[in-house]
Amino acid sequence: MDKKTLSNLLYYTAGIKEKNSTQNANRFYPSAGSRYTLEIYPILFNIKGISSGLYHYYIKNHMLEALPNKSNFQSKSFSYFGDQAWVKNANLLLVVSAVFFSNKVKYNERGYRHVLTEVGSLIQNIYLTCTALNIGCCPTGGYKDDGYNSLLDLDGIEESVVGVIAVGEKKS
Repeated sequence: MDKKTLSNLLYYTAGIKEKNSTQNANRFYPSAGSRYTLEIYPILFNIKGISSGLYHYYIKNHMLEALPNKSNFQSKSFSYFGDQAWVKNANLLLVVSAVFFSNKVKYNERGYRHVLTEVGSLIQNIYLTCTALNIGCCPTGGYKDDGYNSLLDLDGIEESVVGVIAVGEKKS
C-alpha cells in the first residue's frame, strides 16, 4: 500500500471535511453534539514511503504523529488482534480509541452510548472507503483491550480502545 492510499483512507474515514461558521469541524461521520470523541492510531507494517511503527492520526492537520515504538510492537499487535495468521498480511491496523469525558461532560451516562454509535459510524466509513479504494478491511471484536491500551499508553479508563480494524491490499 502506498502513502496516497493511506492518506485517502484516513481523510475520508475520519478527517475534517469542512469547518463551519462556528469554527466546528465537520467530519465524514456523525458525532453526538459534534463532540468527536474518537482518536485513530494507525499501526503501520507495510506502507511504501513510511516507516513501520505506531502513529496517531492528527486530524486537524491531516498528519501522522510518530509515537515511541515499543519493542516487538509488530508481533504484539498481531497477538492482541487474536493471533490470526491472515492479519500478518495486513498493511496496517487502525486502532480506534474513545476519550469518554468529551461526551460524558455533556451527556452524562448516555455519553457512553453515543460513543458506541460514533465508533459504529466510523467503522462503516472505513468499510465504504476501503471498498472505494479497492482495499480490504476486517474489524475484530476479539482484540485484547489491555494490550492495545498498554501499547499506545492509554489508561483504559479516560481513553480506551473501542475498535481495531485490519486493512490491506487485496490479493489478486
